[in-house]
Amino acid sequence: MDFKKIKTGVKTNTFWLHFFGVTSFLIALFLFCQIGVKLYTRHGQGIEVPDVRGLLYSDAEYKLHNMNLEVLVVDSDYVKDKPAGSIVDQTPAAGLKVKRNRTVYLTVNAASSPTLVLPDLADNSSKRQAMVKLRSMGLNLGPIETIDGEKDWVYAIKYRGRKIFAGDRIPSDATLTLVIGNGFLQGDTDSTMHFTMDDIGAYSTELDDDAKLKEITEKEKDKEKKDTETKKKSDDWF
Repeated sequence: MDFKKIKTGVKTNTFWLHFFGVTSFLIALFLFCQIGVKLYTRHGQGIEVPDVRGLLYSDAEYKLHNMNLEVLVVDSDYVKDKPAGSIVDQTPAAGLKVKRNRTVYLTVNAASSPTLVLPDLADNSSKRQAMVKLRSMGLNLGPIETIDGEKDWVYAIKYRGRKIFAGDRIPSDATLTLVIGNGFLQGDTDSTMHFTMDDIGAYSTELDDDAKLKEITEKEKDKEKKDTETKKKSDDWF
């Protein structure tokens, strides 16, 4: 019997036995880790985010908490035709699947529109400059009012019929009225259109007074003439 061959065969079998043993252990460890991670993270499972837009904040919070989701308000906006305190936006979006205890970020509708600071435009800009500036701020412009003054010069700005000034805070959706010069300046020679009924009445009264004074003067002259003639006749008689 060749002991060398037997010894060599035993060594070879032991090597392969160890090799397969180690390989099997590594494969088993890998599979165990994969299964463990899936179980721990609930891979493939999740909570579908509901659509809470349009709900009041209290209702949205209750609904999300019941689904094991956290809630956090991160911003506010103003939508005129939606109730104050209602949800106007959410992240993550409705329909997405998220893990348990995930935070849903909400944007809530404000109770009133934000305000803006009125820039220095009155008596400091032309009609065109003021309109461009105000519209770029998102403000609305109503019908223009005109007064006597330099043409297209902005003399005042009104909000709800009241004059407002540089630095005043106004709603971002306000409608403003510009008070603009119509081109008629004080001292114009062609001012016939500026006569009022009172002016005409005063002028007529003045003419009537002049006529009466002239009539009285004529009567006094006639009387004085008659007195003179009477006196002359009396002197001639004597």
